Amino acid sequence: MYTSCHGVGLSHTHTHNYVHTYVPNPHKGPQHNQGAIHYEPRQPHQSPSSAGRCKMAAKGNSADRNAPELNRVLSFYRNSTILLTGGTGFLGKVLLEKILRCLGVRKVFLAVRIKDGRKPAERLQELLKDALFDRLRQDATVEQLLERVEPVEISLEAGDGLGLGMDETTETRLLQQTDVIFNVLASVKFNESIKNAVDTNVGGTRRVLQLARRMQRLKAVVHVSTLYSNCDRTHIRERVYDDTLLRPEAVLNLSKLLSADEMDGLQHCLLGSLPNTYTYSKKCAESLIQQHFSDLPVGIFRPPIVLSTYREPIAGWTDNLNGPAGLCLWTVKGYVRVIHGNGRKKANLVPVDYCVNALLVAGFDVADRSMARDPAQDSRSGWETVQPVPVYNYLYDRPNLTWGRYMGTVSMGFDGWIKRLCWPHSYTIVPNRALFRVLSLCCHTVPAWLLDFVRQLRGKRPLYRRMAAKTNRFLETMAYFGLREWQIANENVVRLRTLLTPTEASLLEFDLSTVDWDEYFQAYIPGIRRYYLGELPAARDRINPAQPLAWNRRIQFLCRLLHRLMWVLICLKLGHRLYVRRNLFSILIA
Repeated sequence: MYTSCHGVGLSHTHTHNYVHTYVPNPHKGPQHNQGAIHYEPRQPHQSPSSAGRCKMAAKGNSADRNAPELNRVLSFYRNSTILLTGGTGFLGKVLLEKILRCLGVRKVFLAVRIKDGRKPAERLQELLKDALFDRLRQDATVEQLLERVEPVEISLEAGDGLGLGMDETTETRLLQQTDVIFNVLASVKFNESIKNAVDTNVGGTRRVLQLARRMQRLKAVVHVSTLYSNCDRTHIRERVYDDTLLRPEAVLNLSKLLSADEMDGLQHCLLGSLPNTYTYSKKCAESLIQQHFSDLPVGIFRPPIVLSTYREPIAGWTDNLNGPAGLCLWTVKGYVRVIHGNGRKKANLVPVDYCVNALLVAGFDVADRSMARDPAQDSRSGWETVQPVPVYNYLYDRPNLTWGRYMGTVSMGFDGWIKRLCWPHSYTIVPNRALFRVLSLCCHTVPAWLLDFVRQLRGKRPLYRRMAAKTNRFLETMAYFGLREWQIANENVVRLRTLLTPTEASLLEFDLSTVDWDEYFQAYIPGIRRYYLGELPAARDRINPAQPLAWNRRIQFLCRLLHRLMWVLICLKLGHRLYVRRNLFSILIA
């Protein structure tokens, strides 16, 4: 099926009546742990209460031990060993926390690079002290968590280009113990140089998968890409598109031979119709996987724009201002007054905790698909070269917000009714490029020059011109995604939801139709201020932590009604009485 602006996103809550058991197949190698599939009747069961579900999953309660086939996803991860790359990034942190808190894994190898002179062990200790891990630290100290997470120092600059630059002893243990790999390592900057983007997103992926090919117990590899790796298309299916100008290996060789400046000179030729180096390098990485690593149990997971947490482990957590988060905060602070986009276009936004849940279920599905393969049939059909890699486009259509609703609903998290009343008038979304540039000149550039002139008169260094130029570049970059809409196939993601039992669904819910966006935006701006900017909650918030959601909705409704009545009054003053008489109802309910 397709999800589109005119379609309906489907979600199913379906529990199979049969479960898979695997019988070892002598024709399969131990590397993939594959076997013939048999079906056994599933017995009825009851899901536990919400309290303590993660503890039950992690420790293996008696019901799970007596009937491990009931919760196949949880059983798959229990006592497994996971290699996680990119675990110090936004998505990787939430993934690591979820794995440690809910899945009962034996160990997580966390691949970490040296940064700012800090060794991987130091970075991990600092990571585990983040507010994101507060809930996890209620049951375990940092020292106890370090027993389950082992930092592994890696380098993407290893001379041979084949490994991750780790020491031989650690690499041997990884090859012997790893069951599942989540490759989240990436450079996510839109304006990254083409050389750095290719070396990290394509070269790093090749290094990880070359290591995976030598692993003895490997069951699944999930590579995290992006929904926009093929954003030059209007219809995006769950498949890999091999239509880049050069093959991935050729691009990697070019990056190895040429300097950064020489690669920049070729950037426009390599990117073609893609908007930036990030989407291009992610597309190249997908092609690399399909062309050279489809013999592995590997899948590609494509998330859209990922926002702060919805509920787990805490509401509103984020550690960056990438994408729309920065746009909203700068608008709140008054730096952005004009946005280049279309308020009616779908925004393709997902909470990061839901994204992580879908990613974990995709890991199980990749292993399940691999174990179901028939080696005899594969050899006859040349499977090693033509087997398509499973792709998961994580997006649902029905609950998909528009950019207009996203910007409007942000006010749910404001701490006063005056701010909610003023918010719709603090910005405007303009689809016309020429009009945007004129308004941006008036609302961004000219005020910045005036403010800097005042600063210079006071003997201070100019500041606002550079800020305005950076803001305008950011708005132009975001405009590509704010002016377009895509039809996204999501059959594999819809099918993933049918694999979950009620118990698993309570732990790993990722159907976006279950997200209450009004509740979500209650914690959105407060979360950015608290967890990213480090601001303490206001005194009134400490006394009254959260207004009732119904009261916020009433205020929002009254504000919108007041805006419409003001518009009617303006029309009447201008003499457009016939227009008001004909369109009064539509104006008030629009």
